[in-house]
Amino acid sequence: MKRLIYLSLIVFISLSSAKAQKPITLNEDSVKFGNRFFPGFWLSIPEVKSADVKAAWIKTIEKGTKSKVTTERDEMTLFGAIIPDFTKGSVNIMSKIADKDTLTRLFVSVETTRDNFVGNTSEEYDKMSAFLKKFGKGQYVELAKDQLSAEELKLKDLEKELKTARKDKEKFDKGIQSSEVEIAEQNDNIKRMNMELETTDGKIDNASSALSAMDEGEAKKTKNSELKDLQKKKKGLLKDINSAQNRIAKEKTSIEDNKNNIERNAVTQQELSDKITEQKGVIARYQQKLKTIEAY
Repeated sequence: MKRLIYLSLIVFISLSSAKAQKPITLNEDSVKFGNRFFPGFWLSIPEVKSADVKAAWIKTIEKGTKSKVTTERDEMTLFGAIIPDFTKGSVNIMSKIADKDTLTRLFVSVETTRDNFVGNTSEEYDKMSAFLKKFGKGQYVELAKDQLSAEELKLKDLEKELKTARKDKEKFDKGIQSSEVEIAEQNDNIKRMNMELETTDGKIDNASSALSAMDEGEAKKTKNSELKDLQKKKKGLLKDINSAQNRIAKEKTSIEDNKNNIERNAVTQQELSDKITEQKGVIARYQQKLKTIEAY
């Protein structure tokens, strides 16, 4: 019959953006390897993926020995392991990985000598328990650190978006200012060209009157050429005035577009500010989660 040995690292933190934490537990059990049952313990680690636990466990028990773990599907075997944290000499370690809901379960059986295994009555039990607890806590801490880093990255991205939105607002403001300056300049140009047009019209009238009273000859040809130059100048002035008016219309449209952009930008900035505030709260909860796990 399975018996609960101890329960540690009980952490309950409600996270709106993450599943509620579960405790790390250690339970006595026997598991079949081949044709034989081996006594040992199930270490349950919340949230951490089984592949990560398996890789970390293999690395941990291979450290300090030249032996290599033999794996077969979810089973791992290491003969001649040296674990100074809780053994005096070499030991054999049989391990197994299993998934259960949001937990990864690691079974560990340690054979100190032929058919002698570490159990709750063994002198190595306390050290082995501490060793497994440390391993499980380390895995949970790494997970919490990764979760915190992911949330901090989200905050960084949001702050970057807000910075971009603020720069866009500056760009829209400068666009309006530039358009207003351009409109003022074009209005001055139109005023100047209208005055010049009025003078040119007067000269055209005078040239036309003079031309009508002149006899044929070189003087009339000269006056006629002068009239054509004046008419050409008038045509150019009218064209330039029309271009200036079109430019003003274009700049007015640009101003309206930028004003609309500013309104939308204000909404965007507010939404991003709200998300940043919310994300800071999420980060605070993940920071507390990490501190709580590290405290055990």
